[in-house]
Parts: sequence; C-alpha cells; structure tokens
Amino acid sequence: MAIYKSLARTFRKTNDVSLLAVDDLPQMRDMLRVMLRANGYVNLSIAESGKQALKFIARKPIDLVVTDWTMPNMNGIELLKHIKGDPKLYAMPVMMISDERSSDKVLYAVEEGADGFLVKPFSENDLIKNINLALAKNASTDEMRGKINEMRRLKLSKNYREALEIGFEILKSTKNQRVALMTCECLYQVEEYDKAIAMISDTDEKSRTGQQSNLLGKIHLSLGQYSQGILALEQAVRMNPLNDERKIDLTGAYFAAGRNDEAERVILSMLNARPTDLELVGIAQIYLDQEQIDKAGDCLKQTVDPIKETVPVFNNYAVALRRADRLEDATDIYLKCLKIDPESDVLHYNLAVLYAKSDKRKEARESAQNALKLNPDNEYAKDLLSKFKELSSPLPNANTD
Repeated sequence: MAIYKSLARTFRKTNDVSLLAVDDLPQMRDMLRVMLRANGYVNLSIAESGKQALKFIARKPIDLVVTDWTMPNMNGIELLKHIKGDPKLYAMPVMMISDERSSDKVLYAVEEGADGFLVKPFSENDLIKNINLALAKNASTDEMRGKINEMRRLKLSKNYREALEIGFEILKSTKNQRVALMTCECLYQVEEYDKAIAMISDTDEKSRTGQQSNLLGKIHLSLGQYSQGILALEQAVRMNPLNDERKIDLTGAYFAAGRNDEAERVILSMLNARPTDLELVGIAQIYLDQEQIDKAGDCLKQTVDPIKETVPVFNNYAVALRRADRLEDATDIYLKCLKIDPESDVLHYNLAVLYAKSDKRKEARESAQNALKLNPDNEYAKDLLSKFKELSSPLPNANTD
C-alpha cells in the first residue's frame, strides 16, 4: 500500500523505502527497529553513532535518516549538518529525535534544515506520522522547491555565481528568507561584501536570524571591522546558544582582535561541556591559527573517534609539529590520521617525508610506495623515491594540500 495515495506516482511502498535509524542507546535502537518494521519499513539500517551512520550512507542509498540528538563523539545535529552540507546528500530528509522540545533545540534543528522533530517519549503513531510527512515533503515536485534545491546544490558545489543567478531570479518574484540567506552567503563567498551587507540590513534587526547575524559578523571580520564583527557574532551566539560552531567563530574573532582572555573563556566553557570530536577539532584549529601548538594538541588528544573530514586539521597539527622539529610527535599524528583515512595518498606521502627526515629510510620508502599504490600520479612520492638513490639530495617538504 502506498504511503500516500495522492503521491502514488512518486512514492514507493514502505518496504521499498530505505530508512536509517541512528541512536547510541541499544534500547532506543531496538524500539525504533520494532516500530518501523511493524509498519512495513523492512529496508532498515541501524547505526549506533553518527560516524557509523555516515558509513551506511556512503555504502547505499538512504531515503530518510531518523537520528537521536544526544550522542557522544558526533551528535545528531552534527550528522544533520554533514548531510545538509554535502552537495550529493543535501536533499536527503533527516528527522531529529530529542529528549526535550526546548525553543533553542527546535530553532537549531530548523536552521540546519531538519525535516522533522520528534520529542521523547513518543508513540508509534507519532513516529510513523512524522516519517510520512518528511517523505511526502521530499517527494514534492513543486517548481519553486526545485529551484531552491538547485540553488542549494550549486552553492554547496561552490558554483556561487550560478547559484546567485537563481537566487536573484527567485527573489524578484517572492520574498523567501532561506533564498535570501543563501544569496547573501554566496555574495560573501565571491567577496561582494557590500551587496551582502545591504541585503542583510534590509531585514529589520528585531526579525534578523542568528544565521544572518553570524554571516554579518564574518563579513565585517573579512573587512577588518573587528568591533562590528564581534558584536554581530555575539548576537548570533545569544540567539542560538547551542550552536558551538558560532562560538568557535566568535573565539577566532576575539583572538584576531587581541581579546585573548575573552577567547579563552569561551573555549573553557566549551571544554567543560563535554564537547564532541568535531567541536574539539574546531577549537584545535583556532589554536593552530594562533600558533599555540600544545593547546591544539591537547584538544586533538581528547577526540575519541574522529571522522574523515577532520583529517585536514590533524594534518595541520602534524605540519606545525614538523616545523617545530618535533618529528616523532608529528609521525604519531600521521599514523593516527591514517587510521581515520587509510586511503589518502597525501597522508602516506607526508608520513614518508617524516620518516626520511628521521633517517628511517626503510619506513620512508614503504610509505612512499603506499602513496603511489593509492595514486600512481603522485609526483611528490615519485620524487621522494628517486631521492633515495641520491643520498646527498635534500628531501622535500610535506604536502599540506
């Protein structure tokens, strides 16, 4: 039986819909499994963490994700952001489950594009109703929705100029807050700051969203207007105190303005609130920007199960360690990186460079060969292997790409 008769042409039967349920608690996973299968959702995957959920999504098409909010290491809102921020995944519906319906949580979920919000405890009927609504919304063939989705895809793919064309076209005929925000974000990316500021300023300050305030703060910072930027970022944090990404932006602004004590206070409050791996990595990058290597390392050491997308920050940390001539520490970080992303030829090459600089030529050769196995066109690895034949030749630097 089709989920909605009126959508029979676009909807498949429940047993054909691929669902992914994510929760760190075994009893919740069991309950979701029973409820969903009892209602015909037998094509069901169950993940116990955000990271595991991403692995499921990478392996098979998923029609809808149902995720708990509160999970260690990578929470539900971070999973939502990851999906909605990927040009290949952004259209995937995501329904959030929370143990409370606070206004801050609802606002945060809506801002990040959640397609549904369910509060514990919930009934089987509530769960199925919300899933059906999210699927129906995603199956809509509304022309305007299609244009907005295409604009979002272009923006996420960094085709900002093409996204702007669609955005301006839509705004000529209708006022759409989400389209206006995406347009401002694209203007920021192409450095047309004045136009972005003008669009945000057209919004009454009382009705301005936290997303607009955060973007306005970033624009002011890009223009070197630190006082104005900090005021806007502080407002954005007040409007959504759960969004730690904004706190990290604010911390970076405080450091840039020389207000180090305020930056450290914000960081301390985050560290005392059981931060996720992504939050720890974000703080670490702020410290690396300030060339505070040891503080960055302290944050990275606290990560438990970081995802692949965090590797660039670990790489930046390893590069900083290498420049400080702490080669053994840098080597340890690259070995950790390779556990996260073993298929990266760049990481294998960088590890080879460190081994070579530590005069561990056997290990260096093996790592360079591993890099070439993964990417036969890695010219850096080819060059390093050739250097072993010329012992007097200087060894190259690590690749920070």
